[in-house]
Amino acid sequence: MPANRLVAPALSRRSMVELAALLGAAALAPTTLAGCDNADDALALTATDLTAPAREAAPFSINGEDPYAVLTGEQARSASYALTSNLLRICSQADRTKDERANTFISPLSILFALALAQNGAAGTTLNELAAVTSLSTDELNSYLGTYARYLETGDLWGAGFDGLGDSEDGATTSLHLANSIWIRETNSLKVSDDYLATCANELDASVFSASFDATTIGDINTWVDKHTNHMIEQLISEIPDTARLYLINALAFEDAWEEPYEEASVEDAIFTCEDGGTQTVRMMYSYENTYVENEQFQGFVKPYADYRYTFVGLLPREGVSLTDAVVALDGPGLEALLHPVVNAEVNAGLPKFKLEYQVEFTDTLRALGVNMAFDPELADFTPMGTDENGPLYIGQVLHKTFIDVNEEGTRAAAATSIGMEAGASAPMDEPVIYNVILDRPFAYLIIDNHVGLPVFAGTMLAIPEA
Repeated sequence: MPANRLVAPALSRRSMVELAALLGAAALAPTTLAGCDNADDALALTATDLTAPAREAAPFSINGEDPYAVLTGEQARSASYALTSNLLRICSQADRTKDERANTFISPLSILFALALAQNGAAGTTLNELAAVTSLSTDELNSYLGTYARYLETGDLWGAGFDGLGDSEDGATTSLHLANSIWIRETNSLKVSDDYLATCANELDASVFSASFDATTIGDINTWVDKHTNHMIEQLISEIPDTARLYLINALAFEDAWEEPYEEASVEDAIFTCEDGGTQTVRMMYSYENTYVENEQFQGFVKPYADYRYTFVGLLPREGVSLTDAVVALDGPGLEALLHPVVNAEVNAGLPKFKLEYQVEFTDTLRALGVNMAFDPELADFTPMGTDENGPLYIGQVLHKTFIDVNEEGTRAAAATSIGMEAGASAPMDEPVIYNVILDRPFAYLIIDNHVGLPVFAGTMLAIPEA
């Protein structure tokens, strides 16, 4: 197919790929995420929407694989936990070098979707380095993430709803919403592959826009992000470099109520002790939970959201173990094993109320994971994505922005990631063992898709942000 058939012509310059991601926040038990449908036609954008022609540029059909098998397969599952542990370790260490009380909050799922948009356009060593981070080939990544996106739309894990005709009988996954988009500069020098756009549009459900990359495009991108994070992240970018050629963006929003909200009498003032010995007065929410987890470094509890589709996992380092050391020791297999419940154990839990905004430039993190070629203006190979007369496309910036609000009723969170391209009955049980896990000192936490065992968010809390 001819390259760039879908892109309106305009100006040129050296090329860059930019990646941006948004992450979520806590909220009341919604039945839907208002304003978070995937359709972009209601948005007042100046950019030209090329999504429909992009999807028509190449045939697409679902491969017929069992969605449950795809989403719970050992390889994909291991990949998601490896990415989560790697990102949490590197980001929290980097944050703490800047501030001993710095908190970290990321969405490995949002980052994975943004990386998938880049990996689909990479070749050679550039592709190999990205695939080493995601731990999946491009085809495996598309199958996994494409299946997950359709699962969120249909609420169906068994394939019956994957017919393009609408929601399955038990409805869509309304607590979590995600969207992907590709933004292309209108310029004569840039030729973007129709095959690349068709693959991303069809397999990863990405919208495609061409735009002038001026102030109106900044507004359009931020409007798109604001909508798809349900207004939790209003601004992702503030400027567009002259060298920017494409933006690859994922936005994600999560809102869910606790299965058992906290009663007023269960919330009290408590002291939170930071690792430097300083103390804070916090509002501690107390509960009794049926699921206890542990390993050599952590003790934790699992608190379910409504209908048990998603769960919050609070992880407290054991006495004498610092949060930093505990996180460093937690690799992918270790994290997955940690989340297996201890049999016949329950827990008195304490979770502080908190609200947090977080933003990070991800280039150094990806370099620490072995991605180097993609950032090199001379050596990066994104030719399957496209070409520019002024030089090869390369990743110029990776932005990740998140928000979370945890309170008595539930959790509300959002994330956005942007990559910018420049050119039977059981036997009776004994009485359960009761553990105490009160998060009154630095802790780690995750939000997990309980149906498929997928980490959606992960963070470390060294100090409770002031309200």
